[in-house]
Amino acid sequence: MEFIIKKEIIYQGLSKIQGITGKKTNIPITSNVFLTADDGHLSIIATDLEIAFHGKYEAEILSAGSSVIPSRKLYEIIKDFPSNLLVFKELENRWVQIADKKVEYNIVGMDPNDFPGLPDVEGAELFEMDVHVLRDMIEKTIYAVLSDEARPHLAGVFFETIEKGDERMLRMVSTDGHRLSKIDQSMEKEQHLALEEGVIIPKSGIIEVLRLLEGGGRVQIGFKDRNFIVRKDSEGLIIRLIEGEFPDYDLVIPKKNECELRVEKEVFVMMLKRMSILSSDKYRSVSCKIDNKEMETKTTNPDIGESRESIPVSYNGEEIEIAFNPRYFIDAIGTMKSEELIIRLSDEATPCLLEGDNDPNFLSVIMPMRV
Repeated sequence: MEFIIKKEIIYQGLSKIQGITGKKTNIPITSNVFLTADDGHLSIIATDLEIAFHGKYEAEILSAGSSVIPSRKLYEIIKDFPSNLLVFKELENRWVQIADKKVEYNIVGMDPNDFPGLPDVEGAELFEMDVHVLRDMIEKTIYAVLSDEARPHLAGVFFETIEKGDERMLRMVSTDGHRLSKIDQSMEKEQHLALEEGVIIPKSGIIEVLRLLEGGGRVQIGFKDRNFIVRKDSEGLIIRLIEGEFPDYDLVIPKKNECELRVEKEVFVMMLKRMSILSSDKYRSVSCKIDNKEMETKTTNPDIGESRESIPVSYNGEEIEIAFNPRYFIDAIGTMKSEELIIRLSDEATPCLLEGDNDPNFLSVIMPMRV
């Protein structure tokens, strides 16, 4: 194997696999990258057996072949390499040389025959959508995924297709038991994707999808044999889905939150951040007393101190006092485009609904806390 490639091209591919190859593992070869030079292109493959990346990049191929070398070390070499053109050459005993006229690295490789194969997803039906749409759906759900291996069915984003009136929609839902996020997106009429039963995509895989979605353009997604497939240009991911049943999220969305509170996003977020300064693992709640013109907030931490603040709001219900974890609001609001927030309330024990006029089909459900 011998090829010449531009630094920025191979760096692009290697930067997208560090989250896959950088994990602690009992299978050393999965911390390596599989390089194949052939037919005018360099192929890069990486896998941790749950997530697989494959990309194809333009290169000048002097002789075809394959090598497996440490991913992180190769990434660090490329990142600080002084030349814009790199020459890769396979040496004896699976060593690989990376060089230009002044700099040379010789890296110990592994047997390509020992590298794990990728799942067979040929023939999968793919659905095309705008990159920015998929990124927005992911950003509006990933923050609410549970980080708990004991409940794997909550450790991912639920993805399904639904019928809403005459429209067919894509829906993503996530929950950690204390909050829930839901976002719907209309499907283009000429496109078809059937996921009536829904699937659960692991958070680790969703994070890799975000890396793949850098820039604009179109992306293709699909499913086959319990795998989620994502392709953008000459790069792609294959992600093993989580086995298990996602909870019936519709049961936790209150249907009678008729009291509507409107507040300026920036004012509300900055107030919550100031309230959070005194929080700790033991004392995290902010108490909110709300009338038709004002929200008075208070937080108390016996180990540190207390804070009190009032902000203007518009509210059409009876006066209410309710407590929340401010972090749940901050996380959800950080994904929203609306400058004015709509918070729908019922009573101090019922979850609230967070929406925004400029965030159509998005809903965040936040459980209150006991004071």
